[in-house]
Parts: sequence; C-alpha cells; structure tokens
Amino acid sequence: MATFVAPGSLQVPRIVPALSSSESAAAAFNPVLGGHGETSFLTSAGCFAVAAVTFTLFTALRQRRSRVAVKIADRNTTLGPVKGPRSGMCWHEYKFRSKAGSKYKNRCSADRYNSPEFGLMNRDEPDRVIKYGRLLRKGTPALINLKGPAQYDDWFVSDTFGQEAQQGALLLDCDGTLVETERDGHRVAFNKAFKEKGFDFEWDVELYGELLTTGGGKERMTRYFTDINPDAWTEEDPPSPEHPTIVELHKLKTELFTEIVTSGELGLREGIKELISAAVAAGWKLAVCSTSNEASVTAVVKTYLPEFAEQISIYAGDIVSAKKPDPAVYELACKELGMAPMKCIVVEDTAIGLQAGKAAGMKVIVTKSFYSENEEFGDADVIVGNASELDFAKDVCSLIPVLSLA
Repeated sequence: MATFVAPGSLQVPRIVPALSSSESAAAAFNPVLGGHGETSFLTSAGCFAVAAVTFTLFTALRQRRSRVAVKIADRNTTLGPVKGPRSGMCWHEYKFRSKAGSKYKNRCSADRYNSPEFGLMNRDEPDRVIKYGRLLRKGTPALINLKGPAQYDDWFVSDTFGQEAQQGALLLDCDGTLVETERDGHRVAFNKAFKEKGFDFEWDVELYGELLTTGGGKERMTRYFTDINPDAWTEEDPPSPEHPTIVELHKLKTELFTEIVTSGELGLREGIKELISAAVAAGWKLAVCSTSNEASVTAVVKTYLPEFAEQISIYAGDIVSAKKPDPAVYELACKELGMAPMKCIVVEDTAIGLQAGKAAGMKVIVTKSFYSENEEFGDADVIVGNASELDFAKDVCSLIPVLSLA
C-alpha cells in the first residue's frame, strides 16, 4: 500500500505492506511493529506497578492494625476497657493489676510521669506521643499532683520528703534496753524466789550472764535445772517451762521483781527518754517487745516512762509461743501496729534480740548493756554504747526507706 506525507515534508514516498485486521491489533501492543504501541505498553506497566505497591502497603497496614486491635481486645478482656482520646484504642499499656481488693487498683509501669496511678489520671504533656497503645515519646517530665478528692487523702504520700515522710515505728526491748534490770532486778528477784521456795543456791552475776543467752525466765530456769545443776531439781518429773514448780517459781519471781521496779531503785538507761521523746515528736508509733512477763514490762513502763505509758504498746511474755531469737514477737507487733517491717526500727541490747529483729526483716540498733558488752553484733545497722549517742534524725530516721520522685 502506498502512503504519502503532507506537502512540504522532506520524507519520500515508501511502500508499507498491507496488514490484516488481526495483525493490526497485535501491532498496537508490539513495540517492534510501531512507536504508538510501545508507549501504551509502558504506561500500562507503570500503572500496574503503582497499583501493586499500593495494595501491598494497604494490606500490611490493615494487618498491623488488626494485630494491635486483637492485643487491645485481649487486654481489655483481662483488665477492662481502657481507651484514650488520641488513638481510639488503649491509651496506656497496662503491665499488671494488683490483687483484687487491694488498696491500689490499677498499676501501670509504662510511664512514671503520666500513668493512671492510684486511680488518678495525671495531666498530659503537650509534646507527648502515644500510638496504638504504646508510648513513643514521654514528653517533658513534670511533678504530678498527688492530691485527690478528700476521701482519698490517706492514700497519698506526704508532699514533703523530710521527717513526715519518714514516720515509722520504734520497737524497744525492755530489760537491758530501757532499764538495766537484768543484773540488779531480775537476778535479784530470781534469787529471792529460790530462797523462799527452799532452794539452796543463788545465781551470781557471771552465771546469770550465761543464762541470758536463753530467752524467757521459765526457759532459763528449765535450762539451769536440766544442764547446769540437775541435782537441785527435787521433783520426779523432768523440768520444763510448763512444769507447775517452774510456773510457781516464775510467778513469785515476777511479783518480787515488780516490787523492786515500783520502789524506784532502778533507773532508765542514759538517752532512752530523749530517744522516745524524739520519736513521739516525729509522730512515730511506739512499742516494747520483750520475752519477760507482761506484768513486769508494764511495771517498768509505768514507773519509769509514765508520760509515754498510754502511747506505748506492750508485747511481752507468753503473748507468742516462741521467744527470742525467734522473730514472733516483732512480727506480731508489726502486724498489730499496721506497719511494714521496713518501717520498723528495733532497739536491742543483746545478740538474741538482734537476731530476732533481723529475722523479722527490720533494721536494728544495738545499745550495749552490762551483760552484752562483749557480744558480737556484726549484723546490726547501728551499734552504740547507750542511746545518748544516737541522733534521731541521722541514726534512726535515716534507716527508713523514703519514696523519692526521679
């Protein structure tokens, strides 16, 4: 077939073979058969590539959002629905929830600056970014306001981090700690009781010091009649803390000791009154924890600390089945006072008292007494000769852990 070009063109006539209809259609999409078909092929391929990439990205995004939605649904099933205004999903990533019925219901560790802690939602920072339940940027740290509704005032820590934030409980031993009663009180009372009951022996100062390694008066007598002087025991049944003779001796000894105490012959150890006064001024709880008979301990407190008698709780004698170095008496005091062990400071004068306080998970201050001067107190937190050497703020309050904001 002959073709012609427009007038004025420099091209010359050329002969192009005629094509059938099917061959013409194929040439439109074949770059070899014509320039117009080549352009159409490239345009179609580019559109297909763009569509494929778009579809791939859209599918991946949908799958990611589906995975996040499943995680949030599972979390909401466990912890209850928690939604935020920014993502429409989980705003804060909850890590765990405390036990049912506990004081603090919701706990979150994802962000210490703006987490829904203690049931309050803290203020949000302008430059903070949270996406899909995850904290991407913390924002500018700011101290939160711990003050909430009036009914929650007792939930929060003090605004100050001084002495008020360090309130705790001061748990003191009685004999040898408050008053030097062992040598000049209990020992003398024991000897009077033995004499009145017809026993022909006495406990001298050195022997009584050895017996003090056993906690409890009935237990000391049992040890003496069993290991040290078995010939002095006149009963057929072996000695024991529950034996009627031991119980009767101990009852008489308690009455005689009470007479010695109330007579005013003894006196407080140096620095004890000042230590207790400082604790009261700081709002601390007070208790006396002793293996001695409760009546004896009460007599000591009322006679030598009358101004603090109503504020001091007494845990003594057979109030617990196991005596020091078992921690039972300190654990009971801790529970009754409503204080955590780490908020309780024990003041003791003997190694067995130190062991009891440490076993209860408490800090222990040792004020050496006449009989404990040469004992080992390697685990003690503070060791002094007497309480007058203690500074309440530096030596006592400093043992209490304090919450601080980072």
